Amino acid sequence: MRPGGLGGREPRARRHAGGGAQLRGSAGPFRGRRAGPFLAPPLPGEGHARCRHESHRLRGRRAAFPEGGKGSLRVHSICARLQYGDAVTNQVLSIHQRVKSWGWESHVYATSNDERMEEVNEGLRTYRKKYAHERGDILIYHYSIYDENYGHYLESKNRKVLVYHNITPPEFFAPYDPFLTEACRKGRELLPRLTQCELALGDSEFNRRELVEAGFEEKNTGVLPIFVDIEAMGGEYNAALCERLSSPGMVNLLFVGRLVPNKRVEDLLDIFALYHRRVNACSRLFLVGTTWSMAYNLELAARIKRHGLEGSVYIPGLSWGVSDEDLRAYYRAAHLFVTCSLHEGFCVPLLESMRFRLPVLARESSAIPYTLGGAGVTFRELDLPVLAEAVRELTENRELREALAEKGERRLRDFAPEKTERTLRDHLEKLAR
Repeated sequence: MRPGGLGGREPRARRHAGGGAQLRGSAGPFRGRRAGPFLAPPLPGEGHARCRHESHRLRGRRAAFPEGGKGSLRVHSICARLQYGDAVTNQVLSIHQRVKSWGWESHVYATSNDERMEEVNEGLRTYRKKYAHERGDILIYHYSIYDENYGHYLESKNRKVLVYHNITPPEFFAPYDPFLTEACRKGRELLPRLTQCELALGDSEFNRRELVEAGFEEKNTGVLPIFVDIEAMGGEYNAALCERLSSPGMVNLLFVGRLVPNKRVEDLLDIFALYHRRVNACSRLFLVGTTWSMAYNLELAARIKRHGLEGSVYIPGLSWGVSDEDLRAYYRAAHLFVTCSLHEGFCVPLLESMRFRLPVLARESSAIPYTLGGAGVTFRELDLPVLAEAVRELTENRELREALAEKGERRLRDFAPEKTERTLRDHLEKLAR
């Protein structure tokens, strides 16, 4: 392994000197995650989720209107569902609040919403009756799953911006959920029909490239990253839990994210099993994330049992999940973040790991190398002996860990909220001219 940068080029793997695996050395708002049901018991004294309303208020500042504009520019955002804590919802709200802070008018509509989002959702009927015909307005259509509301996007007379959050390929879900499989299939098949817009933005370079492959004109595409609240990442944490996790001599590996098939949690279990058995028996793996399919959960449980890892693999919080304070404690107590995901549209936990100076070992797939930007170690082939040794190196080599932490800090600055806000505003002002 040796440090190196990916830049904006198509990532290429380097062959690890040890043989099979290709290891590449490189050195949103903050969300609580709900966790899984039964794969391993919780640690004593773990806190359950404490729901808190995250503030989306920003310091308002009035802006000069775009050249040729009269009065306040009006921006509309449409998405499939407004769900508290959901990544797409967080992005919709972040854009909504920033647009309002510039002195512009902003409205949000969704096909459905949860109770907390009731006041935010103005309803698609309102948009169709009052604003869809206004050629001077801007419509931002957030596309993350198939939804019949795409008709409003196609029929709108507004200047259109499509924001693509990516849709997971359906084959990942086929063995587990026919309904979700069909929704993902229809969603990906619909994308080429949505090309009639003034601007198409991916929230990662990987997503932008998918837009071009789907038929969007490259000159009309760009990248608008996820708004990441870096300050909130460093907020209060559960000090008592952090102390319990920080047992002398114990190595903690961490995964944060949904426990779904495209994340290939089973591959992570296989890596950890070999590391735990042959390299360091004083180690634990924490899977902090939302479970999804009972059938997939059972497969993971069977794998844990087959490897003899009961008591060494934990899904904190069981079905109650973990609070933001507990999640920060897991990051603080971890020695390495590991993900074997085969498909990511962005992967916010990579940035959260950087915030906590936590080294990253990640599969070089989809958006992961673009989000890492050279601030982690990546692999392509699932060569378990080489990866087990990589875990050893990343948890024991202090010089390497410090080099990666410094690269992570520099990379994190690229996602500063004010930088993303400038990108958003530049795009919208160009449309308004």
